[in-house]
Amino acid sequence: MRTPLIIGSALMTLASVAQPKTERASVAWGTELSERETGEFNRIFGQTREAVYMTLNRKKDLLVQKMNSDLVSLYSKVLELELDKKDPALEDIMVIGDRILVFSSVHNKKEDHRTLYMRSFQEADMEPLGDWQQLARFASEKAYGGAFGVEISPNNAHVLVHTQLPYEKDAPEKFQLRIFSSDMVPEWDREITLPYGDKEFTFEDFRVDNNGSALLIGVKYAEKREAKALKRAHKVHYDYHLLTYGANGGEQDHTIKVGDRFLQDLTLSLDTGMADILCGGFFGNQGENKVRGSFFLRLDPVTKAVKHESYKEFSDDFITQFMTPKEEKKAKKQAERKDEELQLYEYELADIVRREDGGAVLVGEQYYSYATTSTYTDARGMTYTTTTYHYIYNDIIVVNIDPDGNIAWASTVPKKQHTTNDGGYFSSFALEVKGSNLYFVYNDNGKNLFLNAGDKFERTDFSGKSSIVTLATVDQDGRVVREALFDPEKRDLILRPKSCRQLEDDRMFMYATRGKEYRFGMVTFD
Repeated sequence: MRTPLIIGSALMTLASVAQPKTERASVAWGTELSERETGEFNRIFGQTREAVYMTLNRKKDLLVQKMNSDLVSLYSKVLELELDKKDPALEDIMVIGDRILVFSSVHNKKEDHRTLYMRSFQEADMEPLGDWQQLARFASEKAYGGAFGVEISPNNAHVLVHTQLPYEKDAPEKFQLRIFSSDMVPEWDREITLPYGDKEFTFEDFRVDNNGSALLIGVKYAEKREAKALKRAHKVHYDYHLLTYGANGGEQDHTIKVGDRFLQDLTLSLDTGMADILCGGFFGNQGENKVRGSFFLRLDPVTKAVKHESYKEFSDDFITQFMTPKEEKKAKKQAERKDEELQLYEYELADIVRREDGGAVLVGEQYYSYATTSTYTDARGMTYTTTTYHYIYNDIIVVNIDPDGNIAWASTVPKKQHTTNDGGYFSSFALEVKGSNLYFVYNDNGKNLFLNAGDKFERTDFSGKSSIVTLATVDQDGRVVREALFDPEKRDLILRPKSCRQLEDDRMFMYATRGKEYRFGMVTFD
């Protein structure tokens, strides 16, 4: 759970400063652990003020471990998933109050159906509280679709189990929705059919609000012929929709219309109480993958109607600030040739941070992937083809929203991460929110610490002599300071940012690896 951000709303004057080892944070490391003996770290699935909960893999066993804030393991137990002499697939695992809920699915090949089960365990010692409970089932029937998902409301009062049901080609998608209390007592369930065909509607996400209503986010595209005409005219050919389903039947279909802007990566933030739903993302003026600015909306938590909207176009200087003069010249020439504006590309909204004064901060990151294929022939005339998968995680964009819901400033944290055939395992960033500051932690190249806007930033060095972990601090005015987080002797540790978590006491739990060994750490921010 992130601490709400305390931040001012002054207009920003960009400043990015690099420093050596930071004095803004200190790191306490646990003992070095072996993947062979302790298990290979998998992921964090829950955290509180006192503990962190994780899964590990050791040979064929799946382990559940509870670790306290002093990095001492309180237990590490094998999670027995066998059910009716079958090995279920783990779908999800979460901590709710004093219980750990495990969700697993079993595929019955003979009867051709898949079933979702849940089992509850005591949080204190991982002892089971009962047998497996069947929650949902679908028969595949060689049709499209078929998947389970689990979501929990911000106030931890409701659990949504959604099942994507098989459907016919080109027909509307179907879902089974089941809402449970936090004790997994059924509250309501219903089967829904989306109001749009498969080809004109893309489902993106499910959420459950504090009233126990299911929210579905999706994109509705214009009919094929109309969409072609709109694209040729460089006009918007799609709208985001927020569909709401409740216990009393019926549905509400809310279209989020914003004129002639191409909205991208619309993301919702639901409050733990009954505050407005916050909604944000990026937009383009000339295409759905081209970013020219950011947007922010406030939605009524009951009606889901838009109460306030704000848009901020990025200036040319903002877009080109971390380009070299050569890159800037090339970008401007390319835009001029296409008769387009300068634009950013492939940004995703990673988080919406609520501020204590009613404002918010949007955090986005440039991410994309692609594949390259090469073919060669050896001396014997044998032909081989190799495919390489590339994962790109570049600059972070921070957008500050004032208490009135208007966009005050935007800032950039520069980074350049490019890996192959690893899914971006060590890329991206971890985020800590404390007081009026945002702290970003990520793997970097040491040469970048002393570079500024206009310099050529080096690709992150994940294993060489230039490998470092950077702490970038963004203050209330949008000023960015970049420093080394670790001491020089810890430079061979590679951070896994996606596995770091902010705890309720405002410390950050970290996971870093070195070969087959790894360590957990706690970062305390000043």
